[in-house]
Amino acid sequence: MERPEPEQSSRAKKSSLVPIILVSLFLCATLAGLWLFLAPSNPLERSANRQDQAAQAMGKPSASSTPTQKAATTTDNSSTENDATAPIVDHPKPPAGETTPATGQPEEKVQRCKALAARLHGFFSLLDNEEYFRQFKVGLPAQQYFLKLAKKLLSNPPVVSRETDDLYTMLKNMAHFFRVIGGRNITIIKTILDRERDTVEDVAADLYQWTTGPECDEPEFSFHAPIEQLYEYAGFFLNSISGRSYLFRRDSRSRLLVNYYAILLVNEANKEGDNRYGIDLRALIPRAIDEIEHSNQLIYKEKYLDTLYGLMEKYPQKSTISRSGVPDDSGPEWKKADPPVRKAGSLHQG
Repeated sequence: MERPEPEQSSRAKKSSLVPIILVSLFLCATLAGLWLFLAPSNPLERSANRQDQAAQAMGKPSASSTPTQKAATTTDNSSTENDATAPIVDHPKPPAGETTPATGQPEEKVQRCKALAARLHGFFSLLDNEEYFRQFKVGLPAQQYFLKLAKKLLSNPPVVSRETDDLYTMLKNMAHFFRVIGGRNITIIKTILDRERDTVEDVAADLYQWTTGPECDEPEFSFHAPIEQLYEYAGFFLNSISGRSYLFRRDSRSRLLVNYYAILLVNEANKEGDNRYGIDLRALIPRAIDEIEHSNQLIYKEKYLDTLYGLMEKYPQKSTISRSGVPDDSGPEWKKADPPVRKAGSLHQG
């Protein structure tokens, strides 16, 4: 006999499980999809993404971007970039031949003057602290004291031309420094030259640049000496019997330095067309070269020689020299004025 009831009940139970299974599968599929969508990428991709983000933060292009992507990004965002870019302002340029103050000649001159004034003021400030200088009790700071002496000497120049016309002028010239500044001040200057022998050449170079360069006006060192007044003393030491005899009584270093800078001052006067005493450097330059060559008292010996050799090319030597050492075309030939030859390796730093 047929037993329909058990089959129907079995089918009914099986059919009632189908919806549950379908819902379970749907939920599993949904969870798997969400996991795949939200799960982080693999370590390599994460590293690449971090590098791209770091590059973008530093303003560099991404390593993974391609030219096509760059072009597309540029095209899509062109309007946005144009709006965000700051407007370009054309700054006016200086006219041709002019320079800006930061790099122009006036600024260089100001810096040069400041440096010279600082070095010269520093030297005199050191003298104020020296015990040997304080013992003289001059009553003034060293800088004011020496500038006062310098102005006094410049306002009372010696006789340069025709000093041998009368005995009185000759004797007056022989005692020029003693008459103008006195024996005590001469002693003070001689003491400083002896005690500060390691720095006197630097100070002399700075003073020469200060007086012959572009006029400086610095509160630290307010001193001005016109080339016309300095020329008087250059001629005195180079061209007069009194001046030359005075130098021969000094130490060799002081004598060589005074001769060297006197030649440079006459050269400056020649540049300005103001060599009013007609001092001829053609015989004086070789003589100075010979004296410096045979000296070992100068720190910057090579520099002085280089300058003098350069000047000797500027002033060609005459063919004859008179017995007094002054070039003379009309006199009898006494000595050939061949320029001294500077041999390589013959000089040493003194």
